[in-house]
Amino acid sequence: MVGDELAFCKAGDRLFLDALKEKLSFTEAVDAFRRLEAEFVARAGDDEWDVRETRRRIAEYILRVADAHHPPFEVCRQAWNDVIRLGFSDKYIECVMTWYFADCCRYDENPEEGLAVLLPLIAELERGLEEARATQSSMEEFYEYHLEPLLKIRDELLAQQRGEQIPGKSTRRIDEA
Repeated sequence: MVGDELAFCKAGDRLFLDALKEKLSFTEAVDAFRRLEAEFVARAGDDEWDVRETRRRIAEYILRVADAHHPPFEVCRQAWNDVIRLGFSDKYIECVMTWYFADCCRYDENPEEGLAVLLPLIAELERGLEEARATQSSMEEFYEYHLEPLLKIRDELLAQQRGEQIPGKSTRRIDEA
């Protein structure tokens, strides 16, 4: 994708922004992303890495759009499963995608499923942070930066699990009432 990466990023980001600005419905955005995926997979030819990376990044875009558009929870779960199936390109992407799915879980008041994916990642990041502090590694900042939003959404999911409403946060039940 190196030669076509800029074109892919521009097209993907444009579709994502159109979906966020609600110029595209969720279904229209997914269809557009699938067309983009087909185009760039065809361009990749026999390059397995390019094909997988294209599919992975499309899956990530779709999960992000799902978090913004709030389709039925099963659609969010499928988007998450697609991301999981394709794997994370690095720890940063794992943190961000896990946050998006946990936010989908929060919106649909499904705290158990959100916590199931969030808690192991938080534990891993906390271990990494302890190690980075002990060795005075430059990774300390990375762990702190990613832990903050993940801990916040964990607390929101735990509050939901206790039956508490989260001030300033909408849910499907509230939006449909």
